[in-house]
Parts: sequence; structure tokens; C-alpha cells
Amino acid sequence: MISRLLRIAIFFCLLCSHYAHALQVPTHPQLGIALDEINAVSYLRDPSGKLSLQEIVAQDIAGKFAPMPYKWNAGYTKDAIWMKFTLEFATKASDEYWLEISPAILDDIQLFIPHSDGSFSRQQLGDHQPVSARPIPHRNFIFPLHPPTGVPQTYYVRLQSTSSINFHATVWEPRIFINAHDRSDSLIGAYYGVRLFLALFALILWLWLRHKIFMLYSLYQSITSMMQAFLAGTAQLLIPVSPLLADTAQKSLSFLFIAMVLIFYSALFQLDEHQPRLMKVIRLLIGFDLVMFAGVLSGLVPFNSMAINLSAVLGLALMFFASIKLMLARHYDKLLFIFAIWIGFLPLVPAMLHNIGIPIGTHATVMDSMILWPLLSLILTTLGLIYVAKHEAEKKLQAKEVALELSKESERLLDLRVDERTRELARANEELNKEISERQALQSKLEVALARKKELMAAQQEFFAMASHEFRTPLAIIDTTSQRLALLDPSSLNAETNAILIPAMQKIRRATQRMSRMIDNFLTTDKLDSLGSDTVNQGETCDLRNLVEITVKHYQELSSRRIETELSETAAHIQCDQYLINLVVSNLLDNALKYSPVESIVIARVFHGQHYCHIEIEDFGQGIAADKQETIFGKYTRLDSSATVNGTGLGLHVARMIAEKHGGLLIVRSEPGYGSCFRLTLPRYVSTA
Repeated sequence: MISRLLRIAIFFCLLCSHYAHALQVPTHPQLGIALDEINAVSYLRDPSGKLSLQEIVAQDIAGKFAPMPYKWNAGYTKDAIWMKFTLEFATKASDEYWLEISPAILDDIQLFIPHSDGSFSRQQLGDHQPVSARPIPHRNFIFPLHPPTGVPQTYYVRLQSTSSINFHATVWEPRIFINAHDRSDSLIGAYYGVRLFLALFALILWLWLRHKIFMLYSLYQSITSMMQAFLAGTAQLLIPVSPLLADTAQKSLSFLFIAMVLIFYSALFQLDEHQPRLMKVIRLLIGFDLVMFAGVLSGLVPFNSMAINLSAVLGLALMFFASIKLMLARHYDKLLFIFAIWIGFLPLVPAMLHNIGIPIGTHATVMDSMILWPLLSLILTTLGLIYVAKHEAEKKLQAKEVALELSKESERLLDLRVDERTRELARANEELNKEISERQALQSKLEVALARKKELMAAQQEFFAMASHEFRTPLAIIDTTSQRLALLDPSSLNAETNAILIPAMQKIRRATQRMSRMIDNFLTTDKLDSLGSDTVNQGETCDLRNLVEITVKHYQELSSRRIETELSETAAHIQCDQYLINLVVSNLLDNALKYSPVESIVIARVFHGQHYCHIEIEDFGQGIAADKQETIFGKYTRLDSSATVNGTGLGLHVARMIAEKHGGLLIVRSEPGYGSCFRLTLPRYVSTA
């Protein structure tokens, strides 16, 4: 009972103290009544944000509320702002009135409606409240009122927001509100439609002309439309997302919008070309804005009102400075774009400065000039881009004409080249036919020559076979006879006869062996040539130590020369044609004996590794020059210095062929004046048994 009496007393005090200040609402208003424009609103700051309604009423009774100036702007603040206005409806044309509060980006709005018993009911709307909770769906916040007749009523509104706080309140009769907003909402829709159409058209121009400025213009229009739609409250109605997500998108878009303005106008002004040093500073600011956009949108960085306003003021200052320098440099082709940025953004600078604590001019807000100045800027920018599009289209058409002319000229030149090439091909074809005829004649001659060569080679082979047979028999008789004579008892002959006979027998045997080896070389050459790339029969396994030791012993019997052997301690087995390998060793030993002094020695070595066996025949003769060390393996090749030494030039050639047919290698190491060393390398055979 006591609390009820207290509320009645408070209501009576308010009624008495504010009756003289109550706004008389006409019965049939033609338009809405803008309370902030007729100075019908008072305000009070609550820095703590914790004052209750009763404490606010007490502050009101104590006269703490101050009249709110026209276009008042509290800027970015954490304070709670209390608004107060008193309305009196003498007569009512409708049972319900609507109180419209804007801007649409206020986070929290609480309206306290008085009742006759002194109590207040509370209605809460705001950008942080779901759109579905709004009693009247609209881009601004609409509070239904059911005021009594003839009784002044004082309404309190509590505002709190992370955005810039300003306050517009309008009382409407519902039918007038609907009629008035049908036109304004249609104009706003047309405005956004024009922007989006221009964005789409610019995208089409980019696809046609491939000039980056049209892509940037399309992005600029799209981002500007999105940001303005959030500021006007349209996006919150159209996009079905949570209120907090919509609020985050709206705040992050502010950074993206500033970055896009800098990118777009920098491209329009061609600052990369005209003012490169200034462009470096602008790029740093663009990077900062993009990082802040991503950080605020993702929630990693909290929204900072000072950062957004400082970035905007600094960015616009840089662009204004750049535009002035362009004018001073007489870049009059940028005039429309310069006017566009000054008209579109200069009116916003006082509000931005006010938001960062630098009050200049009136307390106008960004929302107060949201449509007019950007619309004029849009027109100027579009006109400038139409000129750019016209210029680029002319360039493209001119380029097409030039390309067409070049294509025609290229076609003419191509026809000339085709004709010339056809004539050249005809001549070449005639020459080719002539050459083919000549080659066919030469081929016929070559075939005849090859047939003749085959016949001669066959005759040669037949001759060698016959000569071998005919020579080998008498040579064998001579060699046998010389061996038998060597076996005679020396004591049966006088000393003089022995002195003559023994050396003579050795010479006879050496001569017969040399002739036999010469025949073997000739026959082996023909045999190996007939094999082609095939290998010889390697069915025999032999120990190179035994082979070398027997061959050396044979030569020691025929000569008084000193031949030393150095044989490995372990067996050096290979798989080979033993006759051919013996021929190689005989050829190498014979050369060593022929091309070295009589008093010098010849060394025969046998050694092996894990995979290969080696035979080395080393002499200490005159040696071989470096440029001759490969040519001596040619067929019928002999050194110039060997003219006094008997030979056919086949020995080393046959030896290397035999080595290669066995999968081996024959090389020489030699230094003039120090002798030569021939090395035969063959794959080692290791028995798996």
C-alpha cells in the first residue's frame, strides 16, 4: 500500500513539474513529429551505466536533464544515455501511435512507458535483439504507444551501444507512417538497386575490356551497398543471421569499406604512376584496415571505435592531399573523380573528428548525410568511369581494327610465302627426284661393288685357308727339323759347329713361329670379323698364371732375352677360348721383345681382383707417344719408328678384338723413353661348385 502511494506521489510530481513542458500532439498530424528536431528531448549521461529508473526519475526531479541540441551526437562511448520527452494527446485520431527511434545500429534501446498508477512498463529493442522480437518489422525500431487523452506523460529512453550514439525519435500515426515510409523505402530500394546494377554493369565491362578499374568499381559499389544497408537497418531485416553476427559484420565492414575506398580512388588517381611515395603510405593503411576487418569479423580483435575513425580520417586526408597534388600537376582528366571524393566524403569529416574528440562544426552524424552526398559522388564517379569505358572501348576497337589490318597483311604475306614455298618445294622435289635417281644409280654400283668385295673376300679367305695349309706344313717340318738338330749331343760336334748351329736353330725357330703367328693373326682377323657383335666361344676354363708361364718359357727357349714373371699367389681363372688368349699373350710378348733393347728385360705379370684378372707385359724400350697410344690398335697400323722392325700391323688390332670379344679390355700405358706396359683385363671366373 505504501509503495503504491509512493508511485502515485512520484507520478503526481512529474505531472506537475513537466506539465508546462509537455508537447501537445495534434489530433490529425500530416506527418510524423520529429521530437529531436523541435527540441522536445532532454538527455542525461550515466557514466556508470548502472542507474535505475527510480534514480533517473530522481535526477529528473532535481533538474539534471539537459536539453538535447539539434543533431546531437554522443560519439563512441560506454556511457548509458537517458532521453526524456513529455507528450500530451488532447484528442486522439487513433488508439495506437508509433514511436520510431533511429539509427538502426543502436545496440540496446529501453523505452519506459508511464502508467496512471505511477508505475512504468519497459519495452526493449535494439541491434542486439532478434528482428523477430520487434513488434513492427521495420529497419528502424518501432515502439507501439497507447497514450491516455488529455494527460501529459513523460517517457524515458535508455540508450547504450558500441556504435556512435545519436538519437532521432519521431511520433507517428500508423497510417501516416505507412504512407510516408512507402515512398522513402521505395527510394532507398531504388538507391540500392542502382548501386547493385552499376556493380553488375561494371563487372560486365571488366569482362569485356579487362581493365581493373571496372572490377574495383564493382567491388566498391557492392561493399558500399552492404555497409549502408547495415547502417540503415535494411540488412538486418533481409539477412537471416543472429543479431550479434550482424552487428559484427556491420562493424568489420567499416574497415573493409575504408580499405576499398583507398584502393579504388588510388587506382582512379593512378597514384602508382603519379605519386609512388604517397602510394606506399596508402598501402600500409590499406593493409591495416584489411587486418582489422579480418580480426573483427573473426572475433580475434575487438572493435575499436578510435581505430576506425582515425583510419578513416587519415585515409581521407591522404586522398584529399593526393587530389590537390593532381590538380596542381594539371591532371584535369581526373577532375570528375576528385570532385566525387570531395563531395562524397568531405561532409563526413566533422562527424568523424567529433567521434575522436575533435569537435568541429555542427554535431552532425554520418547517418545524417548517408544518402545525398554519396549519391552525388556516385553520379560523378559513374560519369568519370563512363568516359574511361568509352576511351577503353575506343582503344579496344582501334586495336581490333589494327589487328584486322595486321591479319589481312599477315594473310597476304602468308599467301606470298606459301606461293614462294610451293615453288621452292617444287624445285626441291625436282632436285630430290634427281638425287634419288643418282642415289639409285650409285646404289646399283655399290651393290655391284659389294658383291665384288664379297667375292674378293671369299677368294681372300680361300687363299688364306689354302696358304695357311700350304705354309703350315713346311713350317712345321722346318720347326721340327730345327728342334731335332737342337737335340744333338753337343759333344759330337766341334766347338765351331756348335757356335754356328745353336744360334742358327734359334733363329730358324723364331722365324717359323713368327710366320705361324702372322698366319694365325690373318685367320683370326677374318674369324672375328665374321662374328660381328657376337662373342667368341668361352667354354674353356684356364688359369692365366699357367698360360703366361708356358708362353714365357716357350719364348725363353727361342731367345736369349731375359723375361721375368710376376705371378699372383692365388689362381687367376677365366673362361675363354684358350687358343685366342694365348695368341694375345704371344703378340704382346713378341712386340715387347722386338721394340726393346736386347740387354733390357721384359716383365710378364698376372694378378687379379675380386671381379677381374689382369695380364701385364712391360718392356723398357723407346715407348709410345701419347697421341699414338690409341692409333696403334688400328688394323695394319704401325709406328713410324718401327719401319726397321718386321711386322704386319695386325698383332695389337687382333689382341684388342680378342679382349673385347671376351668382354675384356686391352690398354697401354707408355711414356716416350721409358718403355710401355700393355694390360689385358678379363672377367674373373669363380666356381660355384
